[in-house]
Amino acid sequence: MSLAMSARLGGLLLLWLVFAACVAAQEEEFSFDADAFERKAFEFTGYVELEPEYARANQGGALYQLQFYDREHDRIIDRLTGTVELEGQLRQGIVSAKLQTHSEVVWDHLGETQEHDLFQAYVSVQPDPGFVVDVGKKAMRWGKGYAWNPVAFVERAKDAGDPDLAREGYWIGAFDWINRFDGPLQTLALTTLVLPVNNEVNADFGPTGYNHLAAKLYLLYRDIDLDFMFLSQGSRGTQLGMDFSRNLAPHFEIHGEFAYFKDAVHRTLTDDCRSGPSRIEDEISYLLGLRYRTEEDITLLLEYYYNGRGNSESEQRKFYDCVHQAWDSGDPALFEQLPVGRDLDKGPFSKPNPMRRYLSFRSWWEEPGDLLYLTAGLGALVNLDDRSFSVTPEVTYEGFDDLELRLRGTVPLGDPLSEWGEKPNRYKIELFARYYF
Repeated sequence: MSLAMSARLGGLLLLWLVFAACVAAQEEEFSFDADAFERKAFEFTGYVELEPEYARANQGGALYQLQFYDREHDRIIDRLTGTVELEGQLRQGIVSAKLQTHSEVVWDHLGETQEHDLFQAYVSVQPDPGFVVDVGKKAMRWGKGYAWNPVAFVERAKDAGDPDLAREGYWIGAFDWINRFDGPLQTLALTTLVLPVNNEVNADFGPTGYNHLAAKLYLLYRDIDLDFMFLSQGSRGTQLGMDFSRNLAPHFEIHGEFAYFKDAVHRTLTDDCRSGPSRIEDEISYLLGLRYRTEEDITLLLEYYYNGRGNSESEQRKFYDCVHQAWDSGDPALFEQLPVGRDLDKGPFSKPNPMRRYLSFRSWWEEPGDLLYLTAGLGALVNLDDRSFSVTPEVTYEGFDDLELRLRGTVPLGDPLSEWGEKPNRYKIELFARYYF
């Protein structure tokens, strides 16, 4: 790590320590008797994380060429990320308020970049145990899948490689109603919400000038979890979906999702590698998964995902070929005409998992060989269309108070013009050191 990078990192840690000290002082001033309350009136939690990353570049990969066509090439891609995520919750009678922020500082080949996002900020009013009203920015969680959620109509997409990461919410107004019964139908719950899209709020949801109505009906029927979802037409076409989960045995669960998308937009490329006219078609997506936990505390998770809104193999190969043509020509203008945008992770052809048929496998083994506080994991993501895949072994240690250490490696494997064959690196090693408070 360079001296300048160390100084920046020290500044980030110092800022966090000052903030934590201020919060601790506030907590001392506004203390509550824990015995007098069922739940604390004020809670403050969060974490600070450092993530050094080392990667060997795949200079022949299309995603490497998209990142480095206008800057100096490098065989080694080093990256350091510092993250602070803070969460506070205040309760007073029937009213509660929640605030969650997320800040990142990244040092890499682009220099220093910073992001400061408000993930959640909403007020809840609960006049009755079975009725809640939420107003503000809230992250909804719809769907039963682990790596993907085709029915997540009012959410930002998961990172299938690290799906447990927190995600930013949308500004909404919502209410939840829940009731319980004796009989085969044990629980019935309804969530409805309004999601506005204009220049001030939720502008990244799609074209502005719409107010969307969304709803989710939940049923617990004979030990089967069922959800039915709806999103009205506006910035996106009408969307309908359902999901389910059921324990087939005490440690064996099956889950699935199905979604229908009216007027789904498919981006196209012209023969001269420019953005072509969009193709509008109704599409479906679905997911089916199995989860099993052994007596040795090994969890196995397998999911199949069909993404009807994804690109066909021929469309995706054409995009990669266009990138290589632009690289070989040495003309930056040819890159700038490609439909990728400033954020590669959101481009129709450069975003993660842009195609149609995928398989995800994950396993966790808690305390293997009676090694206390250790969890070993192995993951694989497979593109069934082009037969490329990535393998991710990892190990997590939690033997220190409030400190989690995780070491993860990722190896993408695939032929040229395949998804993982065109990744920007040949392999990547990451170390996560996360301190909770």
